[in-house]
Amino acid sequence: MDNHFGKGLIAGLNAAQAEAAANVGQFCADYKRGFVLGFSHRMFEQTGDRQLSAWEAGVLTRRYGLDKDMVMDFFRENNSEAAVRYFMAGYRVER
Repeated sequence: MDNHFGKGLIAGLNAAQAEAAANVGQFCADYKRGFVLGFSHRMFEQTGDRQLSAWEAGVLTRRYGLDKDMVMDFFRENNSEAAVRYFMAGYRVER
């Protein structure tokens, strides 16, 4: 994966924890979107809880200042209304 999204995706898949917003500020939106999706996928693989991983993706999307619709489309494509609801719940969390 030789593009920004792919590099972010790989970084997210390999991350032990989510990066702080200050640490990802220098990266472009494609990289951050890839990181969020990779990290949430890794979380799903570890926990088996799709709702938890969708919630975390929502939290990170807001934390990183990403367009929520671009990230949420991933959960819509899987036809999971529950995942979309959990994503939005995570996105709305004030931190």
